[in-house]
Amino acid sequence: MDAYLYSDTTNALVVAPEAAHQDSAITNLIYKVFGPGRYVKTAERLREGNHPYSDLSLVAMKGETLMGSVRLWPVVVKSDDTETSTEVAFLGPITVDPVVQGGGIGSQLVEAALNKAFAKGLNAVVLVGDFDYFKRFGFERAQLSLPGPADPKRILIAYAHGAAPLTGKVSVRR
Repeated sequence: MDAYLYSDTTNALVVAPEAAHQDSAITNLIYKVFGPGRYVKTAERLREGNHPYSDLSLVAMKGETLMGSVRLWPVVVKSDDTETSTEVAFLGPITVDPVVQGGGIGSQLVEAALNKAFAKGLNAVVLVGDFDYFKRFGFERAQLSLPGPADPKRILIAYAHGAAPLTGKVSVRR
């Protein structure tokens, strides 16, 4: 099992691959953080009927306690000017227990997820989020459209070193 160890002043935080037995706890944490409103977001259209990458979805644990999670989903970018489709990962949701938000757990999850995605050979990771927060991880504004309304300023992409820029429509990989 790949695990990343981060230490803080109180306990060791371990970021590790999500295990199947953690699904219920992760779902509960996502609901606690985002509530039922998350189902109406455009990002959810990329998760419906899709399954996260089992080897790229991560949890942050302090002992046996789930502190946060991040999931990456297989999607494709279909080029507007050609028939080309490129598989990329869609990142989200990033979930951190409200009790420990602001302590860097989300940053650690994003960094680890990007490292794993690029090590797997994916050329890009897409998300919908705040540019001012995500630019420190290498995200930039993307020339992409999603399957529903989304503020273009919040559609972001990070590229693996040397990857060619992508434009087009993001959809679930079929």
